[in-house]
Formats: sequence, structure tokens, C-alpha cells
Amino acid sequence: MKTIYKYGLPCDVIKDIDIKNRTVQAYYFNSQTVDSDGDLIKPGAYAKSIAERGPKSSQPRIKHLFNHWDACGVLVELAEDANGGFFTSKLGRHNVGRDVLNMYDDGIITEHSHGFQVEKAGDETEGGKTIRVISEGILWEVSSLDKWGANQNTPVIKSKEDQGEWIKKLDKLLKALTSGNYTDETFEVFELQVRQIQELLKRYELKEPEQPPTPPGAGGQPTLQSLDNIVLTY
Repeated sequence: MKTIYKYGLPCDVIKDIDIKNRTVQAYYFNSQTVDSDGDLIKPGAYAKSIAERGPKSSQPRIKHLFNHWDACGVLVELAEDANGGFFTSKLGRHNVGRDVLNMYDDGIITEHSHGFQVEKAGDETEGGKTIRVISEGILWEVSSLDKWGANQNTPVIKSKEDQGEWIKKLDKLLKALTSGNYTDETFEVFELQVRQIQELLKRYELKEPEQPPTPPGAGGQPTLQSLDNIVLTY
């Protein structure tokens, strides 16, 4: 089953923080490190995505989020060096932006990650182990983290009750995307959240014990097939 949204391995290198001008520069992925899923992101994997959707493109859509969820700043640069990819962002003056700026100032935020979709990848052997080398991906967001890494910031569905709550949240987001009166920037953050919830629901279904198939739409809950076919338009 194709992964529609994935979190990258956290990076703990902050290049620069300017509290007065509300800017931060930090790495969001390391091109030399294999993550916990056995994936290695190849240098230049996001070059196409950044050129088409980055801060210097005609339609900038890649976001700076807090803990992979709330918009906290506006990206002004996405670049890469020998160590990996880094970003420069100007933090917003809204509540989340102010909180994130204060957490940088207080030394609470020390790591960064990113959310992406795999487009091209192949298996290679390194140190006797098979790893997946990602040569191209769609970069959706970079994130400032206030914990120890992406796994700690990623929600986990542990029960049917949890699943039901996330389905309700997904339904509200989809309604907002089709009928809400929001700015383009807010719509784009909603779209990211929809993708994250879709992935959560997929992972939960894969972990559940086998049971007779449920007819599509039964019980008012979306099936895996229906999640795959959701088209985000606004």
C-alpha cells in the first residue's frame, strides 16, 4: 500500500536564530542518515518539488509547521548543502508563531523534521542491510519540534474510539475544504492535516486483525479505498 504521507528523521542542528527579526534557519533532513524505517533521503530528492512549490516558485505551497500540524511561519528559503536540507523561515505574529519564537528563545525547540510523499525510491545494500533510497519526493512541510523527534509528535490510533475521533476530525476538515471561507494559506494547512489523518487511518487498519470485509460506506465510516480516492479541491 502506497504511503501518502511520511515524517522524516528529526535533525538537531539549528544554523541561526534571530529573535529580533523573528527568523530561524535550521536543517530539516540529513542526507547521510538512515531513518527508523530504513529510508535514506538522497541529496536533491526535493529539488523538483522545491522548484515547483517552494518559496521562490510562482506558487509557493510548502509550509513551516509546529509539530507537523499548526502553521507557525512563512518559508523564505529552502536550500541544501553537504549535510542535508535546511530552511529559513520568518515566524508569524499569531499565537502559534509567538509561542514558537519564545520556545526558540528559551531553548525548548531543538529539533526539526519534515513531512513528505515518496515519488521515486529503490533498494540498496549498505553494511549488509537493505535500505530504501528515496531519490525523489514531494516536500509538503518542514516542522519545528518541541519534543524529541517525529515519532513523539506523531499521533497514534490505539482503539476504535480513537479511530472514530480522527474520522470525525477528517470529516470536519473535508467539509471546511469544500465549503469553508478561509484564506488560501489556511486551506493548504487543512490539506496537509487531511493527508496526515488519511495516513493515520491507513496505518491503524493495517495493524487491526483480519476480519470480513466491510461494504464501502457501511456505518458511515470511510474505507481505505475511499481515503485513497479523496480529491482535495478548494
